[in-house]
Amino acid sequence: MKLKYLESKRLSWLLFFLCFILFAVVYMTKNMFSAAMASIVEEGVMTKTQTGAISGAFWTVYAIFQVIGGFIADKFSPPKLICIGLGGSAVANLVIYFNQNYWVIMAAWIFSAMVQFGLWPGIFKIISTQVSPALRSTSIFWMAFSGTLGMALSMFVASFMTHWTNNFLVSVISLLLMLALWIVLYPILESKMVSQEICAAEKKTNAPVSQISTKKLFWTTGLFIIIPIAGLSRMVDNAVKLLTPTMLMESYENLPAAISTRLSVILVVFAAMGIFLGRFLRKKFTDNEMKLIAILIAVSIPLIGFTYFVGKSHYLAVLLTLSIGTVFLEGAIPFTSSFVAARYTEYGRNGTVSGIINAIQSAGNIMASFLFPAISENTSWNAIALIWVACLFTTVVLCICVLPAWTRFIEKSKKGV
Repeated sequence: MKLKYLESKRLSWLLFFLCFILFAVVYMTKNMFSAAMASIVEEGVMTKTQTGAISGAFWTVYAIFQVIGGFIADKFSPPKLICIGLGGSAVANLVIYFNQNYWVIMAAWIFSAMVQFGLWPGIFKIISTQVSPALRSTSIFWMAFSGTLGMALSMFVASFMTHWTNNFLVSVISLLLMLALWIVLYPILESKMVSQEICAAEKKTNAPVSQISTKKLFWTTGLFIIIPIAGLSRMVDNAVKLLTPTMLMESYENLPAAISTRLSVILVVFAAMGIFLGRFLRKKFTDNEMKLIAILIAVSIPLIGFTYFVGKSHYLAVLLTLSIGTVFLEGAIPFTSSFVAARYTEYGRNGTVSGIINAIQSAGNIMASFLFPAISENTSWNAIALIWVACLFTTVVLCICVLPAWTRFIEKSKKGV
């Protein structure tokens, strides 16, 4: 198996920053519609159910195509997949900017989900294989911050737009700029890469990677249990970030959409601190992802659960408690996705695993952006809080269940057997 990577740390950092900025922009643009949801509902353009249906359709299609993209990223050119995603997404956003018909937006947003099939798997494949081996773990860690930055940017931009349609114009410009930057810079970096003929897994097993059963590998490592862990944790994490503006607006009469959205940026900024908390625990405590996920999410449960008192307590108390809760919750997210997928790099399955996990996390976004708003219309935000707590508790239980299998996998990898 031939792998291409950069030996130079300086060039590796350049490749990382290029991928980091690219994914932050992509993450910002695909959350622009959700970030504008409070303004759309406030203007009466659509109901929460309608806006949720558009977001839900996007994440449904996106989840399905991420599985396909993961397999393709392991076999074909990741850079080309990235170009397709950037160009196609720009087209979709341009259509929405010029036409705000409900069905046109629905179709354009579904198209955007389809063309992004290889974006994240491609980026992760490049980060986990093409940067210098000495910097891969660090690069994977910092990539987790890219998504958080993109989320914060989407809410920040949305809160200052004179009209919500301008969100999509900003997206078009940003995506086209990143496409041009990628087309110019990546070929230059690729020309500096060296080739590695075989991977470590072939040396350890004395068998070609292609002959290692994917099903057996995933079963023995407990990936089938880790997948719902990734989905549930991401679902609650995104739900808190995406729905807090609408929740505050509806629960407190003195908070219009623009103000509640700006306040919610605080929550996203707080969440970014969780990534550093996760890194600290990984260095000082353990590198076992399942242990770290269980600890971090267990601490977040009572804090996220305070949402039950929304509308009954001061909105700043709710916002502060949620913000602290997302620090711990966000700290667990990289361990459910990037670091887990990176464990499969030497088996040549890192693109596949990243695609599968990204797919299940995207399925969680369907709950976050569609079902939760619909449930809140028929019940209350207090009921939503109880559902979030139940999901997080289930996640901790699943981590405990898969811990023995995952620990064995880590120990075998370290011993080279």
